[in-house]
Amino acid sequence: MFQFVSADTPQLLNEVFRIRYQVYCIENEFEDPQRNPGGLERDEFDEHSVHALLVHCASQTPVGTVRLVLHKCGVPHSTLPIHRVCRAAQVHRQDLLPYETSAEISRFAVSKVFRRVQQDFSNGSDHCLAALTPAVHGAPAIPHVMLGLIFAALRLGVANGVTHACAVIDPVLLRLLSRFGIRFQPLGPQVDHHGWRQPCVAKLTTLMAGIERERRDVWEMVTDGGRLWPRTLDVSESIVA
Repeated sequence: MFQFVSADTPQLLNEVFRIRYQVYCIENEFEDPQRNPGGLERDEFDEHSVHALLVHCASQTPVGTVRLVLHKCGVPHSTLPIHRVCRAAQVHRQDLLPYETSAEISRFAVSKVFRRVQQDFSNGSDHCLAALTPAVHGAPAIPHVMLGLIFAALRLGVANGVTHACAVIDPVLLRLLSRFGIRFQPLGPQVDHHGWRQPCVAKLTTLMAGIERERRDVWEMVTDGGRLWPRTLDVSESIVA
């Protein structure tokens, strides 16, 4: 249903920044539009980040974006956004977030166009189906977009040698992720950052083993059937719903 696209050209990056502008500057007013000219939302972390777009296959419409902020090369101290917003001492522990191989999942955004189409479909309107197919086997597509963005973040992490991932996550999204076996560990108390958010961390080997144990179906999709990540369980073990 969706295709991962590494945003590694100026044209694709502009598409990423346009979606982010819509979500972070217009819809939620998290960032100041005046500081992001041309309808493109950018910040200083983009210079040492890798970016992905999630594209709806049938329409070739970009529906979401995510970035992975990497440690800034040559800097001997913390360079991730979480180091600015989280005051907990654990954020500087090298066993939890080793500087060189840690990355932060950031700018996790779903475009307004896709969410409007999803809402139209939920209200019984059929006109949107020609452009996008917002349901899979009768289920809302938003979780599939979310999992697609997790898939994209994993692809970026594997390609860049990441061993630990962190994020500052809306508690509602954190609970939704746990339904799919995607469990981050809290890193200190919640912080007031565009609303109350929970700083979190995960060692990728532990995170992926947990997904495989709890939701083999999700693990199969996120790892592309094991192509991106080795199995840890015997294939005969049952999925825990």
